[in-house]
Amino acid sequence: MVNSMLKLVPLNPILLRVVSAGGRRLRHAFTRWIYLGLLIAVLLVAMLASGSGGKSLSDLAKAASQVFMIISYVQLGMICLLAPVFTAGAITQERDSRTYNILLSTPLTNSQIVMGSLLSRLFYVLALLLSGVPVFAITLFYGGVTAQSIVLSFSIAFTTALLTGSLAIAIAVFRLGSGKTVFWFYVFNAVFLVSIYMIDAFALRSVGGITQTTFLTGMHPFLALESVVRPTDYPRPDMAALTDRNFFIRWYLGQPAYAYVTLTFLASLLMVVPSAIVLRRIAQRSEIGLWSYVGNILRRGREANSRKARHVWHNPVAWREAATRAGFSGRGLARWLTIIFGIGLALVLIYLLHSGQITRTQTRGILLGLIIVEFSVALLVATNTSASAVTKERESQTLDLLLVTPITSRYYIWGKLRGLVSFMIPFALVPTVTVILTVVYDLFFGAIFNDPIVKPEMIILLPVYLTTLLAWACMLGLQLSLKWSKTIVAVMASVGVIAGICSVLGVCGSAAAHQLNLFGLVVAAFSPFSAITVMIDPERFAPSTFAPGTGVPPAEGLGRVVLFISVVVASVAYCLLVWTMYRSMVKNFDMIIRRQHS
Repeated sequence: MVNSMLKLVPLNPILLRVVSAGGRRLRHAFTRWIYLGLLIAVLLVAMLASGSGGKSLSDLAKAASQVFMIISYVQLGMICLLAPVFTAGAITQERDSRTYNILLSTPLTNSQIVMGSLLSRLFYVLALLLSGVPVFAITLFYGGVTAQSIVLSFSIAFTTALLTGSLAIAIAVFRLGSGKTVFWFYVFNAVFLVSIYMIDAFALRSVGGITQTTFLTGMHPFLALESVVRPTDYPRPDMAALTDRNFFIRWYLGQPAYAYVTLTFLASLLMVVPSAIVLRRIAQRSEIGLWSYVGNILRRGREANSRKARHVWHNPVAWREAATRAGFSGRGLARWLTIIFGIGLALVLIYLLHSGQITRTQTRGILLGLIIVEFSVALLVATNTSASAVTKERESQTLDLLLVTPITSRYYIWGKLRGLVSFMIPFALVPTVTVILTVVYDLFFGAIFNDPIVKPEMIILLPVYLTTLLAWACMLGLQLSLKWSKTIVAVMASVGVIAGICSVLGVCGSAAAHQLNLFGLVVAAFSPFSAITVMIDPERFAPSTFAPGTGVPPAEGLGRVVLFISVVVASVAYCLLVWTMYRSMVKNFDMIIRRQHS
């Protein structure tokens, strides 16, 4: 029994191979150094910003609690960003690898294969978490932070990564997806984190002026962490009012952090254990996925030449990127379902406003949150799709076939970019249609001039700005996809670069819009998320210019003109950046390809 447990986890051959190989790679060491350096930088900035130079012990304790809260959020955010990158490869890599069938023929048990695949992908996440332990330990010296809070913070981060990895392993074992499933694996993680948090923040958390934990707190990592690092601002419900409930409800609402860790761990077991039981049985039954198997049955009996001929664009590379990704497949169907769902939410929002269930201010806030979620999903989709555009062809060895054709590097890269942007245009269409619906509603009910939900000029600004940003994200992903030979590395690098740029620009743009006047609008226009927030809700996010009582109406009109011009200039700047990156990619294409084949 003991020997079997040792071979399952600590002496697992798959885990030992990954740990021994990963420990010698300089790239993994650089990743840990960058992660630790970022935590140290956040720690120092947070200590300076919180006024930790106070002489009293109470001041130091308050500063330490604020620092702990900030670095806990940063750590969990980076884990939520990196965990899908490290684990999503299990969906396709284990199946597409030519050594997978050989692995199944070895004496390794199903449990060893499943646990080895899972733990080997969580090894890098665990290494990152362990490297940050000394940073968190510093906050203990000042008081105000308990060891229990630090343990809960790390537990929430690790179980989040564990659940992500278990889900990826289950998808790979049960063959519920294909290479396209990785694409939607990222999207599901982002939508779940953002949407659940917004539902809790806008609809459930504050009822009757009382802010407390809700039933969503125990199923969301950031909400569970918030109950740990902000116990006074986000208190637990009164236990006396829950005396008539059963033990599980009282424990779930009273200890949301422990509930999240426990339920997440149990959910991971529910996905890992069945995967270990049916691994070889499913592998022997069929070499194709479940959905492909069902599709083959439905298509059985049809003639091979019954499908109509397709009209190919002048640039076949662009047509292939746009048409094959957006066709009637898993990815294309999910894309249109996302669009329909987004427009449906906009109609529901207008209905709630028209029926008087929400105010215009609440409508504007919910609309902003809806557009932020839609844009975040679109940005993530554009990044991951473009980051795998070249690496997928390199891994499938179709890139070598393209290189021996008369297709030039300029023709190839422009076709990739045009096809990706064409695929992403419907994602930019959803926020645009949402804004158009609100403007039309204000126009019919006479509020377009006195108190509009959204300024009418946003009908023009928003689609132009979103399209240029998505083109920039596609170009950045293409550049990194050409640079790196592995899809997982290219995706990880693209997501990290996009997240870093948007975070830095977001902090600068938000601060400028709040504190500066017209110049703040110019700075905010070059920050993607800051520009969107100012365009949708300028009174809240640019109070120095648009807040009531800050100036006469002509001042607001001047601010709208400055914002319009600034967004147009920023859109042109992003277009020039895309063109510059495109020229550089065309120039260095042959050299990069030859270096990778050498």
